[in-house]
Amino acid sequence: MSLTKDLKQEVENHPVLKSKWLVDKKEYLSKEDLCLWLSQEYFVSVDFVNWFLWTASLTNNVDAKILLVHNIWEELGEGNANKSHVRVLTHFLKEIGIVESQLKILSHTKKYLSDMKELTNSNFYSALGALGPANEYLLKLEYGQMYESYQKLSKKENLPNAFFFEVNLEADESHSDQLFKLIESTCDTSDKMKQVKDGNRKALDARSLFYKGLEEVGANPK
Repeated sequence: MSLTKDLKQEVENHPVLKSKWLVDKKEYLSKEDLCLWLSQEYFVSVDFVNWFLWTASLTNNVDAKILLVHNIWEELGEGNANKSHVRVLTHFLKEIGIVESQLKILSHTKKYLSDMKELTNSNFYSALGALGPANEYLLKLEYGQMYESYQKLSKKENLPNAFFFEVNLEADESHSDQLFKLIESTCDTSDKMKQVKDGNRKALDARSLFYKGLEEVGANPK
């Protein structure tokens, strides 16, 4: 089995994709659920670019730096701030009635972001594992499910078009493939492969905290 297949399999079989919140929302997503998920994804989006910057700073491999910085450039709207991931999300939040200044980060989301900061400042290969399979590839699967749930919800509610989801799914597909190729080309020793797998696993465990926080809010609504 190739390293890429091995990493993808670990993502697909990890408990994060079987978290109670995600499983429940696959069957039924309310507007309140959507707003909760997006409000926490906002904070992830704010930190996301930093994870790539920190990872790029951990290597002297110019080709790796170019790929990581290219991904950052695309995340930042290729120089157009209004097309950056965080601005697109902020606009989408506004369209469904959520004001950016009113957003509050959950403690579990804060811990997730703290763990990701630590991982992307640890070593280059662990950071790649945290960024590639455990983020870009994982997000493709998460957003794919939420996109399907959103389409069902939009038929019942007066919601904007799914541009936010479509843009992200397209970007995640491209970035995921690029990062897997980078991992395959740079991990030429068993130790490097081990570090990538370790970073992947730790980032997946950290992402599970994100959904645990959503689940606790759902269990204790205000």
